[in-house]
Amino acid sequence: MTSTDKNSIVKSIFAGILVAVCLFSAVVLLGNSWIKIMVISLIIVSSVVWLVSHGVLKRVFKYLIIAVMVFALCFAALEGYLLWNAGYPPTFMPSQPGVTISYPTILNASLTQIVQSAKNTPTFSLITLEYPGKITFESMKLDTTFRGGSIEVVLYQQSSNLGFKFRASSGHSYRATIFQWDRYPLSQMFPQEQTPEETLNQIDTLGLRWFYDRAIEAYQNKTGVHPDINNLQVSIQWENYGTYQGMTLLLIGYKGTYTGQGVFVANFQPNGTLLYLNIIN
Repeated sequence: MTSTDKNSIVKSIFAGILVAVCLFSAVVLLGNSWIKIMVISLIIVSSVVWLVSHGVLKRVFKYLIIAVMVFALCFAALEGYLLWNAGYPPTFMPSQPGVTISYPTILNASLTQIVQSAKNTPTFSLITLEYPGKITFESMKLDTTFRGGSIEVVLYQQSSNLGFKFRASSGHSYRATIFQWDRYPLSQMFPQEQTPEETLNQIDTLGLRWFYDRAIEAYQNKTGVHPDINNLQVSIQWENYGTYQGMTLLLIGYKGTYTGQGVFVANFQPNGTLLYLNIIN
């Protein structure tokens, strides 16, 4: 064996070890995506076989590695595109290209339709393919306090402890992100008998405008004046307040477009019961 052959073997082994280490690190970082783990595992195994084999077998695994890498690049490109272009919420109107949601049209929004608009996208289909298991609703926020407004829907998967966030703002499509859940989800801390879907439907039956009107009435009864509101934040979250625990509807009224100009905070049970009203200004 010539020195050139020895150097070639050493370089191949070194390259193989380096690739294996990098790919193993990628497996750790990629979480529970079985597709990515399978692809990376196949590349690692094929690389090892390619390093130790000879002749026809070596050529076969060489082309197998290339094919798998091409697939991996195509899959990564597809996933990146779908995460960045995850469809539009139902509040978006082509006639208002720079607006996701605005005041007072926010009061006509259907929470159920907004959640379904995220779930009915190819992006969510890809997520359910990559991360098998039940995915549940965790929280939602509608906000008109800055130009164009924003909508955010957060979903949670207990089996993988992953969160999936769909966020649209200023007339853009949803941008989806996948993240490791670093805290105990509030939906697990404050469980309720109703499913999240039933609760959202209960809120939609009354309507956001109904809740808003009740908050305005409570403000007037408490202060004797009508609040000057021109922007609104609507949040669906999980809370434990007094004897009630479960999902709540939080309304924050603003005068102006800056979050520092809050007027009131009103928190409701899904059935319309006012939990509390805090006067800010």
